[in-house]
Amino acid sequence: MANFADFINKKYVEWQAQNGKRKTLEEFSAYLGISRPLLSMWMNGVHRPGNENMKLLVEIFGLEVYDALDLPRPDPDLYHVQAHWVGLPPEAKKKIRDIVEKYSIKE
Repeated sequence: MANFADFINKKYVEWQAQNGKRKTLEEFSAYLGISRPLLSMWMNGVHRPGNENMKLLVEIFGLEVYDALDLPRPDPDLYHVQAHWVGLPPEAKKKIRDIVEKYSIKE
């Protein structure tokens, strides 16, 4: 679990540097959209982010979050489609489903 704690601590330092001044953990947790106690647990290696926070973290920090958690990265193309699926119009979703169906292995 130390790998993610190191990762999130590093991101905190980088975030402060990007903002040009020292920022509090309260401000960093607000930036991340999580509670201050949860951030502290991550930074101290007490807890790891659950599935509910993965999308949020990946949106902010990218797929390297998976590396920090020692999890396999999702397929980049599939991840891209999934990340944008909600915003696609119904006809585009149908085209994608049709293409997947066309190339799916049938048993």
